[in-house]
Amino acid sequence: MEIVVRDGRIELPASSMSMKRSTTELIARGSGNISYSRPFWYRASMSEILLYPTETLYALGVNALDSNALEVLLTLKGRDHTKTPSWLVRTLDDVHEYAEVSDVAARIAHKFLPGPLTLVLPALPHVTSDVIASDRTIGFRVSSDPIAIRMVAEFGEQQGAPLTCTSANVSGAPTLQTPAEILQQFGEKASAITHVIDDGTRKALATTVVRVVGSDVTVLREGEIPERALREVVKDV
Repeated sequence: MEIVVRDGRIELPASSMSMKRSTTELIARGSGNISYSRPFWYRASMSEILLYPTETLYALGVNALDSNALEVLLTLKGRDHTKTPSWLVRTLDDVHEYAEVSDVAARIAHKFLPGPLTLVLPALPHVTSDVIASDRTIGFRVSSDPIAIRMVAEFGEQQGAPLTCTSANVSGAPTLQTPAEILQQFGEKASAITHVIDDGTRKALATTVVRVVGSDVTVLREGEIPERALREVVKDV
């Protein structure tokens, strides 16, 4: 696949809009309110990868409950296959469906979600081990980005599953701000990213990642939300 970049924007050749598995489709481009008429999950294969915007950075999405799709995604990133990606869900109700949400976790979620937080929680017994971390935890995102909100709502309704929400970069490489830069970073492997939602630049800090097991709170990464703000919410627990 040839990817042409003009003025920092992706230009895809007409042939890339075909139904072939190995091409990239530009679903939408613009800024603000994007309208897209054909969501990426209209195809049968759930191993296809979507590049989409969040309120912080761009992310890569596949069906989070499909172990084959996860294998494809992690291979693309060159990431350790034991490091499973976080999940994008619609609301805290979805989180309750897959994980143990303690009172402390619920307090943090109600304060900071939707927003730039990844909440890492213990998985419930029915969640299979092949789609979650080896310590049986799952990282959850509830995005405040209007495109991500609409996308995960439609995906959840159609497929009954969350989307992955892993950073759109080669493992160990910088996280870039636009789809054009991201596709160029992946090089020839970019053709594995079959659908792109381009909403311009995303340049916020990464999400803050916090692990909550019962009343035990561990900040794994400080990002857009300062650690002190998290500590303030749970200081009297």
